[in-house]
Amino acid sequence: MPPSAPDAPADPPPAASRPLRRIALAAAVAWLLLATASLAVGDTAGPVAAGAVLGTVVAAVALSRGRAFRLASAAATAAYLAGLTIVTLVAGTTPGGGDAMRVAVFTGNPNVLGAALVTVMASWAAMSPGRRWVWWAWPLVGLAVLNTGSRTSGGALLAAGTAWLVLLALRLPRRRLLAPLAALLVVAAAAFAWQRGVVELTPNLLAAPSDLTHPAWTPLGERVEVVADAVPGPFEGTRAQRLTGRATPTGRNVIMQSIGRSEDGVPYVASVYLRADEPQRVRLSSHLADVTCEVEATWRRCVTPVGYGNDVSQRQLHLRPAERGGSFDVYVFGAQYERGEAVTPFLDLRPSWVPQSMVNRYDLRRITFLPEDRVEIWRAGLAIARGSPWYGVGLDASADAFRDRTREVLRGDGVTYAHNLLVQLLAVHGVVGLAGALLFVGALLSTLSRAGWVRLAPLLLAAALLNTWDLTLFEPEVLVPAVLAVAYWSGRSGTPVGTPRPG
Repeated sequence: MPPSAPDAPADPPPAASRPLRRIALAAAVAWLLLATASLAVGDTAGPVAAGAVLGTVVAAVALSRGRAFRLASAAATAAYLAGLTIVTLVAGTTPGGGDAMRVAVFTGNPNVLGAALVTVMASWAAMSPGRRWVWWAWPLVGLAVLNTGSRTSGGALLAAGTAWLVLLALRLPRRRLLAPLAALLVVAAAAFAWQRGVVELTPNLLAAPSDLTHPAWTPLGERVEVVADAVPGPFEGTRAQRLTGRATPTGRNVIMQSIGRSEDGVPYVASVYLRADEPQRVRLSSHLADVTCEVEATWRRCVTPVGYGNDVSQRQLHLRPAERGGSFDVYVFGAQYERGEAVTPFLDLRPSWVPQSMVNRYDLRRITFLPEDRVEIWRAGLAIARGSPWYGVGLDASADAFRDRTREVLRGDGVTYAHNLLVQLLAVHGVVGLAGALLFVGALLSTLSRAGWVRLAPLLLAAALLNTWDLTLFEPEVLVPAVLAVAYWSGRSGTPVGTPRPG
């Protein structure tokens, strides 16, 4: 009987399974470190939150090995981008929509909404191999981001677009660089036109719509009536409104608008043009200072004394009778609330569909690379980390810890998180938890092919910026598209699919 043949060596695991195993192992170790840090400080929410995030990423990578899931991910991301962009544009340009409508779209926070738009745009581009035209959608997304008022998101979108242009420049022949260069010139021209044609032609005007029927104005009196287009205004070709109001028996307010928290130490004045058929007295308040104006048959501009912001009080423009429970019947034009110690000419030349708050936030002269309030928040986070260096303070206690640390330096109620991802992880989970998070991210990115790195570069750059000046990664609207895009390329590692061109 012939001797039996030796056992054949076992087949090696498929190449496609190795990245998944590496990621799953790294996720297990990361969760163990994060859970250890959380439980060491009595935080029971930390292990659950860490498990949910890590498990979602591992599941997405596993599913992305299937072509059907990748196609579904790309389609869902494209649909989400289209819907989010359209709704934000409509909300931001609807007459009467105002800040409240824009902020309420999906997120309740303009920075989260902006981060979601940027992230889903870059994610969609990463999951659409070989389709360079997808990036031509980014001007529309840029306009939507503009509507959110998030400067951080605007900068992240520009950085992602720049990374895309650089990558194209490295691999395209010169004749095909005309399109991306044209896009860059269009963006530069648009920025110049915005600054000159909208911002600087609207001198010093804050978000106080002169139309008293605008939803930004809130009636507070017992009886308030506004008649639009009632009489000619104080300047040729203008029209004024008639405002009739009576305060409550114990109050003075008739109508007001809140414009946001006053800036610390910054001087403000409020003004409005008034006229009346019968002489009467009206009080105008900027909430920081007020004045009583004698209203007569000719137009007069009522101007408050200078008031200085304290970063706590809201800038609020009020119109009031001179006495409690009093009334007035006046014609009103050109309500204006502005920085400075003196009024400037009323000259509102911005397009009516552009909210004034957008003009204020995107005044390019006011944009700085290192906002002082962020530095103070980061210092507070690092101080918390120094107090609990190994395990942090835990997820449950982190909000109160940040609020206590930032209440004095920022005034008001302070903030509840670090506005920086690394500082947040260090303060909440300490060195042990941060090591676990970095281990997992490193393992995940190590599975990417060269094509994957190229396609994900704009997304990774945008995410890095968004989570350096703010902290939006763990918001579902931001996390889900980013995870799908990274999983799309991590799940393809070792699979026999062809590598698309990274343009």
